[in-house]
This record gives sequence, structure tokens and C-alpha cells, in this order.
Amino acid sequence: MKPRLERILWINANYSFLWLLLISAPIRTFACTEGEVCSESSATICKNNTCTSVCTMKGMLECQCDTEEDNYCYLCCGNEHSQCLPAHEHNILRANGERWEREACARCRTNGAELEGLPCDDNDPARLCLAGKCSNSVCVNKLPGAFCDRKMEKICVEEQCENPCARFAPHLMVCDCSSIDQDTGFASEDRCQLCCYDFNLKPANRRCQNAYRKYRIMDKKQRPIFRVGIDCAGGKTCNRFGVCASCSLKLSTILIGLIMLRIWNRN
Repeated sequence: MKPRLERILWINANYSFLWLLLISAPIRTFACTEGEVCSESSATICKNNTCTSVCTMKGMLECQCDTEEDNYCYLCCGNEHSQCLPAHEHNILRANGERWEREACARCRTNGAELEGLPCDDNDPARLCLAGKCSNSVCVNKLPGAFCDRKMEKICVEEQCENPCARFAPHLMVCDCSSIDQDTGFASEDRCQLCCYDFNLKPANRRCQNAYRKYRIMDKKQRPIFRVGIDCAGGKTCNRFGVCASCSLKLSTILIGLIMLRIWNRN
């Protein structure tokens, strides 16, 4: 019995000793390697055993660039003495000399000709490759309701390039309603508004129908989505009020201004 007790005491003593060694040993920290990249995605580099933005290489901080595409595509750096610009414009580059740029933007920049008008980011379908830039501002210079992608499946709705028909169901596609109402033979009011058809139906059975009346698809102001600038009956054009008119309000304003100026000069 005695040897067994001694053995138990010996084991306990050894475990206690090991436990004391463990708790008294200093905690080992895993520091980064000076000058090496910590994370490609967050554009951080090891400096003084801490992962920090690569902007600090030039004594700068991360900032928001003025251009939307730059903010999205590049790391931007600046400080009180230097303008906020993409990092490469401050000569802040990767170790291999490449820019700190999103992969989606790099693809668009290098393969712009073949990707023109196509989605450039799998995580953001609103962004299209336009003139070598992965941009979501395609609608800034387009009329409301104008097509904004190469496949002519999306239109500009409140400055966003989208397929608004898909809000109701993913198989609904944008289409142009007829200029003439087939039932009445007169100009169709639907021509200047968003129309959709069901892609799942056979082509012979597809009907282009008014999206507001049929599916209650509307803009943020609860109004029909207008197709400004497209041709309508009688050689007219759809204006920003969704009306088929002989000229736009902007052109009318110019003409009125010219007439008033002429009257003023006569007097």
C-alpha cells in the first residue's frame, strides 16, 4: 500500500511542477515580418510588428478619393499636405510594381475591349466594364429608361443600371411596348413606360405588357418607370413625363428663350 501512495504523490508532484512551468512561462506572440504584406485584400503591411495600411509607407492615411471608380478600384492615400489620390499616383505600389487594385478592376482595365458593357464584379452586378473602368455610374450620362448594358437587358432607373422587371420575377425581361395600340389603332400610352415580357414563355406567346399596370413595378415615388428619349408614334419622342411629345421640355425651353431674346432685341 505504501509504495502505491508514494507513486501517487510522485505523479502529483510532477504534474504540479509542469503546471508551474506552464503558467510561469512568458506568452509567446506571433509578430509579423517587417516589410512584408499582411493582407492583400486590406492592403496592409508589417511595420514595427504591427499590420498597418500601406499608405503609411509615405506618411499618409487611407482616404476617400473624389472619383467613385477610384474609391472602388484602388486604395486611396493622402494627408494634410498631399491630395487624396489612388496609391499608385503617390508611387505606393505592390512589391512587384503593380497597383493596389481590385482584381475585378484590373480585369476590366486590361481586357476592356472584350468586356465592354458586361458586368465586371460578381459581387456587384450593377457595375459594368465601361471604357476600361469597373463603374456603377453608367447612368449618369444617360436618359432615364435608356438601355445601359451591351446585351440590352438593363435600363437606367434612378441612375442605377438594372432590370427593373426582375423585381417582380427573375424571368421577366425589359421590352419596348408598341407605338400603336393594337386594340384602338391609336398611339399607345404604354410606349413611354417600362414594359416587360415573360422569358419563360415561347417566343410566339410572349406579350410585352405595361409593368406598372401588370406587375405594379414603379419608381421610389410610386410612379411608373418612364422610358425617356425613345421614339413613339408620329415620329415623336417620349419626354420625362412619360408623354409622347413632338419635342422635349428642354428643347421647348430653348426655343422659347430664343423667341423671347428676338422680341427683346426688336424692342
